[in-house]
This record gives sequence, structure tokens and C-alpha cells, in this order.
Amino acid sequence: MAAHTDLLTRFQPVLRYDSNEQFFADSAAQYTVTPGCELRRKRTATGNGAVIARAEPTAGEPALALDFLGPKTYGDGREVLEGDVIGLTGKDYREQYRRLRTAHPQLNNVVYGHAIEANGRLWLQYWLWYFYNDYQLSFSVGKHEGDWELVQLRMDAAAGRPDVAVYAQHRYGELRRWEQVERLGDRPVVYVARGSHASYFEAGFHQTEAWYDLADGKRRAKRRPKLEILGTEEPAWPRWPGRWGDTLPRSALESNSPTGPGAKKQWRSPDRMLDNPPAVSEHGGAGPRAPQIRALRAGGRLRVEYDVTARHPRPHTLVVTVNSVDEGAPPQTHTIPVHSGGHGKVTTEIVLDPLKRYDVHTSTIAGDPPVPSQTTRSDIPAFGEQAAAMTLGQRALKALSRAFAFIRGDRRG
Repeated sequence: MAAHTDLLTRFQPVLRYDSNEQFFADSAAQYTVTPGCELRRKRTATGNGAVIARAEPTAGEPALALDFLGPKTYGDGREVLEGDVIGLTGKDYREQYRRLRTAHPQLNNVVYGHAIEANGRLWLQYWLWYFYNDYQLSFSVGKHEGDWELVQLRMDAAAGRPDVAVYAQHRYGELRRWEQVERLGDRPVVYVARGSHASYFEAGFHQTEAWYDLADGKRRAKRRPKLEILGTEEPAWPRWPGRWGDTLPRSALESNSPTGPGAKKQWRSPDRMLDNPPAVSEHGGAGPRAPQIRALRAGGRLRVEYDVTARHPRPHTLVVTVNSVDEGAPPQTHTIPVHSGGHGKVTTEIVLDPLKRYDVHTSTIAGDPPVPSQTTRSDIPAFGEQAAAMTLGQRALKALSRAFAFIRGDRRG
């Protein structure tokens, strides 16, 4: 693996997130430090299975950690059983994630690299871990705790570069020749779909299977993600066969929370994804146009004013993502039901610091199945900047008024 570290670093993907994204590629160790997170046996009809380890252990219990996990036994010698799961006891995923990223910044912005040879070809794999799959951000189908995604590149030994890239999209993988892949230097660009985290070769509106994905690429990581190298055998935790999250499917369109990298066939047989192209792969431009929205301060909180009466079909939900360049916390996303009349003013519970600047991205969800729109950006200045802007505006008005007075005086004279 050490021999391939330079290649994994050289071709590490560039991740472009959607403007309404809140959950980003981070360290899987997040589940070992999240308060209330538990490693436990399979859920039964009467409730959750027995607890094996906790992020916050009580007396005599082992602490949950990545190196506690293994393919066959745990760190305390207990056997790994089918159906073991790491689950979150709290269900306020957005707020948990926001607190977690602030409390443990060393776990933010991580990509896992893995090199594997198959059928005489070297593959570079990049495994992406997400705390939560928040598909469509307002649509109830498809959401689940934990999310593992994959981008992989097949190397051409003679050329010293990849010849094929495969991006995972839900149950499938889309293939492009290397010459057709957008790149930043040697690094392929990946457009991460809003909420679902499916990976696309270009920004815009995408349809695959029964899903609609929007990946506008407008939210970018402040720094290049840390690359952590995974060997095929060590560390052992990627080969733990349990599930990262305890979400269970409620319909044929849904799936369990995922297993980890080493439990998937692609871990040792990356070329299997070449035989699994998307059943539907349509890329339809930028998607439905952005709504007319106004975001502003009101009593120290965020107010959203909207009018979507002219939209058909009429949106039923607003998706609002609030970010501040003046703080280290991640963006926070909220969904707001649209009034039956199609217009209204909503003063949210989102507190805005008067000394900080904010950018607010708002989109809509409409139709059945629901379709996301493009986003409208609203910038809210800090109070000092706002006052300065108002002062400049007042000065301009006074100057204009004096000019008009002078002109009128000349004409009268």
C-alpha cells in the first residue's frame, strides 16, 4: 500500500457539494464520539439488542472506537455477529452533526484512500463517509443513518494515469473515460448530490432510477480533505461486517444503513462496478429555476419571505441552508412548509449573530415524486456593514438631491 500512497494523493478527488448540503465527507470515527452512539446486537421485536460498547461507556463497559471493531472479533474478544450495528439513539441528526463538527474538528473533512489490484490492473478507491443521508432534505423516502460512497479510478500503467473513472450513484456506478472527466490538475472533480451524496461527473439536475438528484457544486470545502490510507488487511475496522447506522427500510425504494468498505464486493473486486451501469442516467441541465426569496434579519432571527404562487406544480417545502464565513461551524439546513396560499413570511428559530455575515441558500421541493429546484442566494451583512452601507446610500441621496436642487435653481434663474 505504501507504494501506491503517492498515486492516491496525486489523484485524490475534488469534492464539490450542493449549496443546500449540510452533511460532508468526514471521519467514520464520528460515530465513536457522538453522545448516545452505541455498538449493539441486532434489533429484535422487543427492542434494540444488547449493548457491546458505547461512545460514552458506563462503568465496566468498553469504549467504542474504530480500533475496537474487527472482521470477526471485537477488541474485548467478543464475537462479531451478523446484524451487529452502530446506532444513534438521538434522532435530531442535523443538530447532532452540527455540535459534533464543532466539538471534534479533527474528524472533519476526511477521505479514505485504498489501492487494490484486480485482474492485473491497479485501482485507486476513495471511500467517503457521511454522518447521515438526508435525501432531498425534505422527502421522507431514502433517509438513513450513515452513508458510505465510492469514487474509483482504474490506472493505466503505461500512461501513468487513470484511463477510467467510476462514480457510485445509489445502487449503480457511472463510468467515464479519463479524457471525459472534469479535472483540477490531475484530480477528478466530483459533484456530490444534495442529501443523497451520489457522485456525478458534472453539476446539475440528474435522474437515476426513481430518484432526482441536484448537485450544483456551489459549496466547496475550505481545505483539501485529509487523505487517510486504508490497507486491504489493516486497519481492521473497514472490514467490520456490521452496519453503520440502525435505519431499517420501509419500502422497496429504501435500504438499510450501509455496511462499511471491506464488507462490499468492490473492496477486493473493483471491476465489478463496470458491469453495473445506471438503469437510467439522464442529466437535464440545471434543474427547475430558483425561487424568488428574500432572507433578512428580524428580531435577531432569520426571516424568510417568499412568493411561489406562480410555480406549477406549486412547491410544498422550502429548504433553507444558513452559513456564516465568520464562524467555524458547518452550515445548518432547515425545511419550512409552504403556506397553502403559496406566499408568506416565516420568522425562523435560527439566531443570527449581529456581528457576523451570513449567506442563505433557499430552494423549493415540488411535485410527487418531489423535485428539488435550484437555489437562490441571499447575503445578510453584519450590522456594522449594513450601517455603513446605509450611510453611503444616504450620502448618495443627499448628493443627488443637491444636484437636482442646483439644476432647478439654474432653470428658474
